[in-house]
Amino acid sequence: MKLYLIAASALLAAGTADAQQFDASPDIFTGSGYAASYVGPGGTVQPSNKALGSVWGGGADTFDAFGWYNTGTGGLALARQVELLSGNTFRFFDTFTNNGGSVANVTVNFFGNLGSDGDELISYDRDGLIVSCQDDGAGACTEDAVIALVSGNNGLGTAAITPDRYNASYLLNVLPGQSVSLLNYAFLARDLNGPTLDDVVLATATGKALLAGPRLEGLTNEQVARIVNFAAPVPEPRTWAMLVLGFATIGVLLRRRRGMAPA
Repeated sequence: MKLYLIAASALLAAGTADAQQFDASPDIFTGSGYAASYVGPGGTVQPSNKALGSVWGGGADTFDAFGWYNTGTGGLALARQVELLSGNTFRFFDTFTNNGGSVANVTVNFFGNLGSDGDELISYDRDGLIVSCQDDGAGACTEDAVIALVSGNNGLGTAAITPDRYNASYLLNVLPGQSVSLLNYAFLARDLNGPTLDDVVLATATGKALLAGPRLEGLTNEQVARIVNFAAPVPEPRTWAMLVLGFATIGVLLRRRRGMAPA
């Protein structure tokens, strides 16, 4: 909870009077349309060749096609659970199963085509978190939402943006009959009037919070136990309630600041 209090305080200190967050769009591809969630196999469908569970748009055209494995799965079966959680957070929970008779050592690459169609402006890149936005060419954010991309907190993932493509690679060692899971997040922050420095502060604080306490609501204990890119990711139930309250508080404070702006 302390982390959320610090994040909220920093946001208010840096915030402008008219800050009001946009709502991310439920643009998760289900195979037949778009929704706020997808549960099913990985892979692509024809004739669009779009990846199941990938996000198209996300709000403010932040993503062109985000959140799928562009180098394949090396023979591992892939099951996906992708959701737009409250607070503009996309969660990608991917389970890889070895149905073969020998150990599988496979590198998978979680990929995203960002909507900037040019250079991204990276403000934070450390310990499994990248915070980035579309570069206006003069060192400021423009148009698309500021994004916090979380690839895990135990060093398993190697992530980078070059120049508008996100890649997070993981080396998986999976025993015969075993299943392991990867957990990735994309948080979007954007003032209704366009991205601001406040949004960079919010994205950074939220990304750090997700690293320290990943959002696991709706996942079973069995699912959580299979996660390999986070260290001890299970918080106490009371802690989760406080973390969710922290997210809600930040959003309310931003909206109240707009309402209190002088005429």
